[in-house]
Amino acid sequence: MLPLRQIIHEMTAEKMRLGLTILAIVWATVSIASMLAIGEGLRQGLIRTTSNGNGNLIMLTGGFATKDYGQFSKGKQLNLKPDDVDVLRALPSIEYAEPSATWTEDVRYNDNGTWQQPLAVYPQYQALTGLEIASGGRWFNPLDMKEQRKVIVIGHNAAVSLFNEDDDFDWDNIPDLSASPVGKQVKVGEENFMVIGVLKPNTSNIENGTPIDFAIFVPFTTWSRFNANSPIGAINIKPVQGVDREKVATMAKQVIARKYGASMDDEQLVQTQDMLLRQKTMRQFLIGLQSFLGIIGLVTLAVAGIGIANVMYATVKRATRDIGVRMAVGATPNDIKLHYLAQAFITIAVGGLIGLGLTYGLVNLLQNIPIQGNGLYDYLGQPTPELSFTIVSLVILALSIVGIAAAWFPTRHAASITPLEALQSE
Repeated sequence: MLPLRQIIHEMTAEKMRLGLTILAIVWATVSIASMLAIGEGLRQGLIRTTSNGNGNLIMLTGGFATKDYGQFSKGKQLNLKPDDVDVLRALPSIEYAEPSATWTEDVRYNDNGTWQQPLAVYPQYQALTGLEIASGGRWFNPLDMKEQRKVIVIGHNAAVSLFNEDDDFDWDNIPDLSASPVGKQVKVGEENFMVIGVLKPNTSNIENGTPIDFAIFVPFTTWSRFNANSPIGAINIKPVQGVDREKVATMAKQVIARKYGASMDDEQLVQTQDMLLRQKTMRQFLIGLQSFLGIIGLVTLAVAGIGIANVMYATVKRATRDIGVRMAVGATPNDIKLHYLAQAFITIAVGGLIGLGLTYGLVNLLQNIPIQGNGLYDYLGQPTPELSFTIVSLVILALSIVGIAAAWFPTRHAASITPLEALQSE
């Protein structure tokens, strides 16, 4: 068994050095743990933002021909039609396909307006994009579509800009709605539309990077009523779970090109954007950022490890005669190594526990700061530092590695001393 009383006695003999070393370990632990926690919070926040909206969809749009083929001459635009959706829905690898179209009219309420034009969609669009309606309102239903009703659903920030009487609109700190606009009439161009719902605040985007909070929606059939024979803007595709998304996008492009008698090799004629694959690139960047923050903390921890090594060398030098006596009465080199490795691990453990405790308190403090409503904070997905089990495990692993590395050379030096050399030392 380890002589713990002797180990503690030797450690307390170097109170000043021991205290400074523990302080350095505490600072290093707080640095690495807090940086990893902040990076994890930012990563989770952006994942929340990009996963909602059209983050899991493939958006198919019409483009321009880059070569002469069939009915398409170079530069001719391909305009998508509503019945293109039926062709894509027939593909076994596509679970859902929903059209959308932008209504090129401004939305106004009295003297207030909003910069975003309405987007015409079907009821299924809500489930595809994860839109949530605030209490007191509703989304489009089949009867709205059948009767081509003039009803409208408005994003939270768009509703604020339309219905709040205060003209001071702060983009960084969006105010709350002063009153529910459900049941009120707005104008889309020259037509009166009734507000049937307001979306809950949502920091995600939909088509063309439009923030959901500023988006405005009308029934697709109502748009068709006022825009007969107009081309649609996009088709939103949700692939079947587990299929190759790149192959689905390629197949969808080829099917639409074949339907219009265009070249299937023309990459610009039918275009697709896979939002999920774009997210993967961002997530890889965020993992890299988190790793960079962790490396900065690890460097700080390595500096603390140098302090541990210095304390251990001083302890070994001061206890050289004691080492000789212990070896003379039967202690083996492994006993000596284990003795001083235990000292290093106790030092690391004390500093690490204090550091993790301080980090936990710091994370809780940051999580409770009331900054909801800040534009940048909401745009980033309301990130808060997260001291997860994985981060704690990584910090403990880093502390253990640094502790072993810092103590190895002093302990090996202590174990290599012969009893005669030790007893002759001053």
